[in-house]
Amino acid sequence: MERHEFSSLIGRLERQADDNPQFYALKVGALAALGYASIFLLAVIILITFWYTFSPLLSGERFRAPLIVACGVGLVTLVGMIRALWVRIAEPAGLRVTREETPRLFAAIDEVAGKMGGVRVDSVSVSSEFNACIVQTPSWGIFGNYRNHLEVGLPLAMVLTIDELKAVIAHEMGHLSQAHGKFGAWIYRQRVTWHALESKFSNPVGIFDQILGAFYGWYAPYFYAYSFVLARNHEYVADRAAANVTSAAAIGAALTKLELAGRFLSEVFWKRLYDQVERQPDPPYMPHAVMPRAFKAAEQQWARPDWLQQSLKRYAADDDTHPSLAERLAALDIEPATPVHDPGRSALTLFHPSTPSLVKFFDDEWQQDTGPKWRKRHTEIAEAKAKLSLLEDAQNAALNEQEIWEKVLLLLEIDRDTQALEALDQLLSRQGEHPKAHLLMGRMLLDRYDDRGLKHLLLAIEQDLELNDEASRAGYVYLMRRGREKEAKRFWTKAQDLYENPRHMRDSLAD
Repeated sequence: MERHEFSSLIGRLERQADDNPQFYALKVGALAALGYASIFLLAVIILITFWYTFSPLLSGERFRAPLIVACGVGLVTLVGMIRALWVRIAEPAGLRVTREETPRLFAAIDEVAGKMGGVRVDSVSVSSEFNACIVQTPSWGIFGNYRNHLEVGLPLAMVLTIDELKAVIAHEMGHLSQAHGKFGAWIYRQRVTWHALESKFSNPVGIFDQILGAFYGWYAPYFYAYSFVLARNHEYVADRAAANVTSAAAIGAALTKLELAGRFLSEVFWKRLYDQVERQPDPPYMPHAVMPRAFKAAEQQWARPDWLQQSLKRYAADDDTHPSLAERLAALDIEPATPVHDPGRSALTLFHPSTPSLVKFFDDEWQQDTGPKWRKRHTEIAEAKAKLSLLEDAQNAALNEQEIWEKVLLLLEIDRDTQALEALDQLLSRQGEHPKAHLLMGRMLLDRYDDRGLKHLLLAIEQDLELNDEASRAGYVYLMRRGREKEAKRFWTKAQDLYENPRHMRDSLAD
């Protein structure tokens, strides 16, 4: 299912759910049950065959050999199908912790679980992600027997207070508790399971994977779309459950910090660190050790009104079940406010006495993974700068098209984007077709929120139809994320029309 088709379907289904929520829930339940139809139908056929095979014994008749063969074939098929559907969902890859290692964390989890109606948590891990989640892993594939695994990100605990982290944990538990009702919790689990099956069958390894993949390849996207509306509503329900367990202020502040501090990490903290790869052959400091101080020292860089206003204006992506920050705060009847960070009250204290060892573990893990890549990147930049110096000695007018393109790539390699844009502009001013240059220019302009990039994406498609998928999605996602849904659909339609009828739009693109 294409992205624009999925978006249109979601829009229709949201209207159906609003018009008649009970009937819509019934439709989603029926569609969820359809996923078990192949197994159920085959099992019924085998039972009937067994009955007609062995019932003659009651009246003294002999076995019917063909039916015995049919039973054998049916059983082999049933076992093969069940094995194919025995999907395993991996637990998060964080560091598993015990009650003895982090007693205060487990006490907080127990407190929240008790208030949520006794949600069972089978294991807990700590990760380096700026997130928290509960993952349900089925022991019996699509047939259930779920284990609940809670993962808490150490960076998240650095910026949230204890009450705010409890609110986040309560939100995650809310997906599994009676806050949704048994039906809602079941649908929540089925979404995870069917999504895992779809991924498994995308790379079939046997005959049964291929057979079932044909059905579930069609089924899973439609179930995901129909349950998407319920899943987004579940986020509101989980937020309310978290507010009841802690307070609306706590979950509201946590949601706001997730947006703003998360942006700070990706756009400022990590960027500043990796920007030093050009100058330093090795990382100058370990990130997790300095992260708590960075959140406090740079508080005015992330807990800021303009970032908050930008987040409140941002629409939820059409493939994300999480509503926007503005929608979630409004549902909780909370007035948006710039958050306050107090390191002395951070949830990091919940990891005592294991906090130092956890920080060291994730820094060592980062160093082991990043160190070789850092040194390689440092060498690549030095080599790129040496090659670039040769090209920069000549004016762009003296370079041929291939040399200008090489110059653009070298400039991007050392993060000199502004100069790369200037060189790209020089290249595109020359006669001839430059589809990859148009695609790159389009992406770079859209990254700067410059709508002129959309025209370059269309020119890339016109000049090379193989770039259609990448260019179409880039423009569509850009417009959707800016809340311009109608324009996104028009752009997608225009791109597909250009792909299916190349060249006929040349005049309109040149205007």
